[in-house]
Amino acid sequence: MPKRKNGELTEGEKRYCMERVRGKSLAKAYEASGYAATHSKYAAIRGAKIENRPHVQKYMAELRESVWVQNAMSIAEKRSLLADVARAKPADITEESPIASLSVDGEGNRSLQGPKIGDKLKAIELDSRLSGELSGDDNKNQVLIQLVNDRLEMPSMGGVKEIEE
Repeated sequence: MPKRKNGELTEGEKRYCMERVRGKSLAKAYEASGYAATHSKYAAIRGAKIENRPHVQKYMAELRESVWVQNAMSIAEKRSLLADVARAKPADITEESPIASLSVDGEGNRSLQGPKIGDKLKAIELDSRLSGELSGDDNKNQVLIQLVNDRLEMPSMGGVKEIEE
């Protein structure tokens, strides 16, 4: 292994910094950076040790200030938007709403639409994944979500109409 100069970042440290700046926990950033797999408790401790290195702290500060990171949505922003989709009421949808979609028919008539029930279910699923409530390999929950979605979109039932609250 080549020796690095004092204060020079390794590739693993760079990947770790990117993962942390994107919002991952100490343990998840450590694991996603290619370091040896370990129990999550120890991964968090090892991640904290990496993060306490002065040259790593400096690089993370630079990343946080970069244009790339400023333009990326934070996890909190993503979850907030997903919550807006899941909680949307048809009466509250306006053209200015970030979750509204505007369609124009062949005659030029404009129609404002909000998220459908399938969109709301998908938003709930994505938020659950972001929060860690659902893992990527959680097939049981995926099947249940798909069954509910299929049931709501069955043509014989005409779908479920959203109820205004």
